[in-house]
Amino acid sequence: MDQTKEPMQKHKTVVVLGGGPAGVFTACGLADIGLSVTLITRPRPYPAWEGMSERPVTTLRHFGFTQAVAALGPMVTRTAQWNGETQARNREYIVDRQAFDRALLRDAAARGVTVMDGRVDRVGRGDQRWRVFWTQDGVARQIDADFLVEARGREARGGYVKDADKRLTAGPATSALLKSYTVPEEMPMTAVAAFENGWAWHLRDGKGRAILQIFTRSDKGHLPPKAGLPQFFDDLVAQLPEAADWLKDAAPLSNRVSVRTAAAQKSHHTGGDDFLMVGDGAMALDPLSGNGLFYAIGSGLAAVPVINSLLKTPETRDLALHFYQERLDVAFDGGCAMGREFYALEARWPDNEFWAARRAWPRDAGPSHPDPLSQPARVVEKPVVRDGLIIAQKVIVTADYPRGVWQLDGVPLVALLEQILKDGYDDGKYAAALKVDVDQVIVARKWLAARQIM
Repeated sequence: MDQTKEPMQKHKTVVVLGGGPAGVFTACGLADIGLSVTLITRPRPYPAWEGMSERPVTTLRHFGFTQAVAALGPMVTRTAQWNGETQARNREYIVDRQAFDRALLRDAAARGVTVMDGRVDRVGRGDQRWRVFWTQDGVARQIDADFLVEARGREARGGYVKDADKRLTAGPATSALLKSYTVPEEMPMTAVAAFENGWAWHLRDGKGRAILQIFTRSDKGHLPPKAGLPQFFDDLVAQLPEAADWLKDAAPLSNRVSVRTAAAQKSHHTGGDDFLMVGDGAMALDPLSGNGLFYAIGSGLAAVPVINSLLKTPETRDLALHFYQERLDVAFDGGCAMGREFYALEARWPDNEFWAARRAWPRDAGPSHPDPLSQPARVVEKPVVRDGLIIAQKVIVTADYPRGVWQLDGVPLVALLEQILKDGYDDGKYAAALKVDVDQVIVARKWLAARQIM
């Protein structure tokens, strides 16, 4: 989002469907480079809460999303009861998604994005452009655009794209069941606990509001009809020992239990000449990872140079789409491997289908953090971001960086490697040739040495 605006792009119009983190980051990034961007979204109709780690908060601050940062709740230490042990290590911000998403939209409007509150009814084509039919305050509206960004989450997967590959890679069927409570105003907290048929996340915001969210199987026939959800939820709570303490002074706001899909999933078709899917519709991880917001923001950031390339240098279409899909694939594989490893730590119910399925999926995944030397480093040409566009560049691929690294702290690694192999070590000479500081060259050279590529 630090790219220079290009006035020539002003005539290009983009419509973003969905106002969560992925959609907002995409919209703001495109507005920053001079595109005319309209974002259509509906306020989240139901309460939703998440924990956010420091990494996405750092990104929000870096890119100037001041109102979104101000909307975050307090940071707390999350207590985890897992495999019979209690730990309190990870820290997270409490995020009220309704308030957070509204703040994101205010930040987007301040960045030049046209934000429209409405319901998307239909998406189609008209005269070689996208045509979006939507309703605002009961009034039917229409908008045309050169490019369409789908950011409405898991349920909106671009089914209106003709001849698109609709395949989906998905983990074990999982649903999240949520119930809201009122509690005394006290210290905010979050906690996670495993039980025989799933796991649960509990939150208190310190202002008299609490939620209990339970993640369990949702294979065909496993969940009851809507009318039976309250009793089903209560039966799960009865299996959760920690719930007696969590809910001892809590009163349900209502008998309503919200349900949403929570399985890991990845789309096999995320873009085309004038279309890109971002956020959970493109790739979503098991909520146990705790990185949903981080990956959503990352998806939006990655989408900007891809869309810029599709519009400005259409001859690089295949390269740009390959860059985006590979990024999703690598993030998905690593996140799912991490989830499998964490599920495997819970060994109290080895024969329970919930735990057995998740300890074994995905079957062919390697470790989430492979040893950098477990595979030889090699030089490969891959797509990278340079000057706001996707281009082909020689990079160094290692076991821990399967997408490759082309520069480190501003130092192009392959260029440095070639000079070292040709002339030997001379950090000062390379710094002058590459127009960087000597300290930067030293860091890059040590990175190369650690991966035994020279």
